[in-house]
Amino acid sequence: QQRPGEGGRWLRDWRAQEPKDAGGAAVHAEFLVQQAWRSSTAGSDDFRIILEEARSAVAQAALLAPGDPVPYISELAVARGLGYTQQEFDQLWLKILDRAPAHMGAHLVALPYWSEKWHGSRQQSMAFAEAAAARAPGGSLLSALPLFSLYEHLPEVNLVRNFFQSQTFTRALEGAQFAAQSARQDDPVLPHVRHLLVFFLVSSERWGEAMHQLVRVDGYVGALPWTMSADPAAQFAVYRALAVGGYEANGGSPATLRG
Repeated sequence: QQRPGEGGRWLRDWRAQEPKDAGGAAVHAEFLVQQAWRSSTAGSDDFRIILEEARSAVAQAALLAPGDPVPYISELAVARGLGYTQQEFDQLWLKILDRAPAHMGAHLVALPYWSEKWHGSRQQSMAFAEAAAARAPGGSLLSALPLFSLYEHLPEVNLVRNFFQSQTFTRALEGAQFAAQSARQDDPVLPHVRHLLVFFLVSSERWGEAMHQLVRVDGYVGALPWTMSADPAAQFAVYRALAVGGYEANGGSPATLRG
């Protein structure tokens, strides 16, 4: 078993041979972040020790590449795990906005900090997401962020019918659909947006709209919300079957759909 903070041999060799390499420093920082979250229990001594080491690695990487947002994006998960104050988190977030204001990946990593589960509330999470969506440039996926905020707080809303009729849900859903339609089709985050749309569209019995997304992502299951299940492929298959069944029951034919 690896000691806390001990990377793989390839990474140690890279860092030893090129200690001033900005890419290696950024990879090291992210490696430590992933190690903390995957191999330790949140809040444990090992968890905090590795995240403290990750914070030091982030600082070194940021010095080697002052204009690069990547080290600070890695620090977002450190901030959540170590419990930065909201003022400290805002200061970190401003560094990212200065460098990459429309970075969808950064926003997705930042969003959980503001959730009720961590250091914020449902209202703060949605406020963060809606502010990002409001400043989204053309072709950005940021308009989908409010839908991710809703997903973060699903246990509260319980997917009851009046939730699907709410203005908050309608606005978030329409924003995500617009984002999926207007974004660059090779954007690596786009499948995640489409799968979350499938989940909410099936849950709200909007079969045709769900099929519109499914034909564009069918076969890819490495995304929310399926990855939260013990068997992502099986969970996806259930929603896919519901969408197809609902679509056919209302006169649609999946064979006529085009990706």
